[in-house]
Amino acid sequence: MFDSGLNEQRDALATVPGDGLAGPTGPVSSYDALPIPPAHLREWRDATLGRIRELPRRRVLEIGAGTGTLLTRLARDAEVRTCFATGSSAAVAALTARVEADPVLREKVRLECRDADDTHGLPTGYFDTIVVDSVVPSFPDLAHLRTVVERLLPLLAPGGSLFLGGLRNLDLAHCFRTGTALARPGAARGDREALRRRVDREVAEERELLLSPALFDALARDLPAVRAVDVRVQRGVQHNELTRYRYDAVLSTAEPAADLTAAPRARWGEEITTAATLAGHLRARRPAVLRLAAVPNRRVHDEYAAMQSLFNPLESIDLAPQDAPAPAPEVLCRAAERLGYRALPTWGERPDLLDIVLLDPEQVPAGPLTGVYAAPVVETAGCANTPATDHRPAGPDVGPPVRLPKDAAPSARTAPGTLPSHTVRAAAPAPRALSAPTATAARPVTRTRPATGIWAGADTDAPPSEANVASLFAAQVARAPEALALPGLAYAELDARSDLLAHALLEHRAGPGTCVLTAMSSPAGFAVAALAVVKTGAALLPVDPTLDLAEAPHPVVLLLDEMADLLLPAVPGAARLVRDAAAGPLPPAGHLPVTDADRLRPPCPGDPLLVVPGEDGTVAVGGEAVAAAARTAPADTAWLVRGYPDGDAAIGLLSALVCGARVHVPDGSVSRDVPHEVLGWLHRRGARMVLGGADDVLGALLALVRAEGAALSVSGGWAEGRLVVEQVPGSPPRPAPGYRAYLLDALLRPVGPGETGSLYIAGAGVAQGYAGEPGADGERFLPDPFGGQGGGTARMWRTGRAARLDEDGSLRVLDGPVHDDPFTDEHATFVVLADATGHRALWPATAAIPEGWCETHGEDTYAPCLDHLHSPLDDDLDDLFQTSPHPGIHRAPTDVTHRRDAPT
Repeated sequence: MFDSGLNEQRDALATVPGDGLAGPTGPVSSYDALPIPPAHLREWRDATLGRIRELPRRRVLEIGAGTGTLLTRLARDAEVRTCFATGSSAAVAALTARVEADPVLREKVRLECRDADDTHGLPTGYFDTIVVDSVVPSFPDLAHLRTVVERLLPLLAPGGSLFLGGLRNLDLAHCFRTGTALARPGAARGDREALRRRVDREVAEERELLLSPALFDALARDLPAVRAVDVRVQRGVQHNELTRYRYDAVLSTAEPAADLTAAPRARWGEEITTAATLAGHLRARRPAVLRLAAVPNRRVHDEYAAMQSLFNPLESIDLAPQDAPAPAPEVLCRAAERLGYRALPTWGERPDLLDIVLLDPEQVPAGPLTGVYAAPVVETAGCANTPATDHRPAGPDVGPPVRLPKDAAPSARTAPGTLPSHTVRAAAPAPRALSAPTATAARPVTRTRPATGIWAGADTDAPPSEANVASLFAAQVARAPEALALPGLAYAELDARSDLLAHALLEHRAGPGTCVLTAMSSPAGFAVAALAVVKTGAALLPVDPTLDLAEAPHPVVLLLDEMADLLLPAVPGAARLVRDAAAGPLPPAGHLPVTDADRLRPPCPGDPLLVVPGEDGTVAVGGEAVAAAARTAPADTAWLVRGYPDGDAAIGLLSALVCGARVHVPDGSVSRDVPHEVLGWLHRRGARMVLGGADDVLGALLALVRAEGAALSVSGGWAEGRLVVEQVPGSPPRPAPGYRAYLLDALLRPVGPGETGSLYIAGAGVAQGYAGEPGADGERFLPDPFGGQGGGTARMWRTGRAARLDEDGSLRVLDGPVHDDPFTDEHATFVVLADATGHRALWPATAAIPEGWCETHGEDTYAPCLDHLHSPLDDDLDDLFQTSPHPGIHRAPTDVTHRRDAPT
């Protein structure tokens, strides 16, 4: 029964001196195990009552009334006519005696014993306000909270409100645990790494439900009844774990009197730096609304600074008082209130910052408010932890996760020598398609299955889209044509400019079965170029002209900026289009959409999106990653690419654009090599996806974001097997939806807990294969033993690297192969498998054959199996570029031109 989750802090409020009840002295502090002072508890209780009294409350329902701390006071308000309250049997029994002894309470209060999610028999459309205070942290998961909310909303009268109080902030989980850890005697003088691991463990073993403040706007988007969301931090002069880390949220079914999301802003530290300058600003200008933004939260400042110092060996790790970066929030609130303003403190753009929204009651009408907290657009899945259900012994200390190396070359193939006689294939049944890589929104797989050898995020419920990237982008433009795609470039203009460039490319025979080499360092220029190539149906070949180019497919067009034009030699038979950096404005020719009639042939589902030269051949990459991104919520994206973007940045950029995300580009004032500076810029822009960036900077960013309890996604891996990794609050890094990694043993089965296995990449990040290289293709792109979405066959890419899942669920990639990798065993034997699509692959003879694959060449040594892969086979991938002397690309026409100022 989760209504019993009446948090100890709230229950104990009824027992502090002056409340007329005997009992314990109150809840103890998490810092020193001493009772929280009664004055602190009274202040917290009174602030909660004040917040509820802002709401209509003629008829009130309290879920989980506990000892009646709030109920017995609300019922005495003249406005309140009826109070329903629920609770556990013990709580209801104790409250009943108290109610019966009080004539005022006896007239107004009705008590029932029921769970928080049990609304059967309660009147619908009746209550003005429903109160759920300090109960939510005891819920088992986010799904339970959502169930409770969905069942309570119909009980509200028109325009009613649901008050959720005593919520714990997920975004500050590491900050809180740093503070409690350092409060222990001698902790600051101990080992920094051990302390950091301890904090990580305590966050992972958290038994209460923690919620990011952004959750409630995300929930409101899914709940049509909710018209307004008002999230605020706790008022109070006392600084304790209640005022530091708890907050309230009100979901209202009434139309808001004001939407404060885009309220005029004054950023702390610029014009306003003290309570006095705030008062002067308000007196001089008397704004109707003002958002005092990015105020350093003095309540958490010391603990937050200590948390950050865990990652900086040059700083001491202690809780010594820091220089105050701003007055306490209550000081600023009261300074505004003395001038007649309402002061609404709420969370800011970073976990350590607050916004204080100020309203002039004479200029802003009374009623429900929305947008007090300017919440970023997030998915609900990353807004809650998964509370631990038991106390397990702590395992061995582990270090931070290692990010997949972006440019690491795959291991070289090892051809075996003399091999023994045939081995006996394992009698184990073939693996079937698993649901393991999927998860409910509330329970990430990396938290619930940390040791199965499968590292995966939650797959989307939507089926794979048949639409290509061009049509996905067109749909986004139709949804929000005026939304900004990149700085100064709206989606409609990006669409029009890329159409014009696409027509220029089509004039030079760019289209399906060809590729276009691009070298554009400008983010906007590259976005236009990439979309233009996509619209022609050609494959994109992004290169960096400052590097030695590997042997590449033969392009029909070179699309360059001026620097690349100077660096790249001519390619016989290829047109050369050069874009002047100053040629930015859209020509007056208007919008000329590209149609199938303009292309050489209509695009096919198997056409590659881009081609990337690799060690084992030209890697053809399809649009699966972009299609997977299109089925997720948009996340603003940061462009940290230095110079010329590569294939990974191209996929990330296209993924952002089909989602409708905004791509932010840092100016020269941001040092991209300083993680703290980059993180601050990301927070200010609200960006949660990073494209590009140095590996060491990205690793440091992930560590900082994890410590802050914020969210960030990065991409990496290889062209053949790409991973997008999400850092979500309260969880270790995990793959984004649609991406998977397997750690498999010698029989290609998931390894056991704590074991090292061979790393394979699966899901949306797997390329189509090596164009025109059936041997290399078949020995690196293997059958996915867990199948594809919808039960069909799929392929995974063999990295040739060992890896393991750490105890907290983080992936650690190791150098070299695992010791029992059959592909490096000179005595191993193999078979050749094929599926209905014509894909062929080597497969260890000792491993069970996956469903949907059949044996086309019996057990044999490595070399004969490799020869069999080279034998002719009708393969769509090979047929794509069958006329080209370079695998994967058509020969360009001979009548080429050298055009400058190509339209973009």
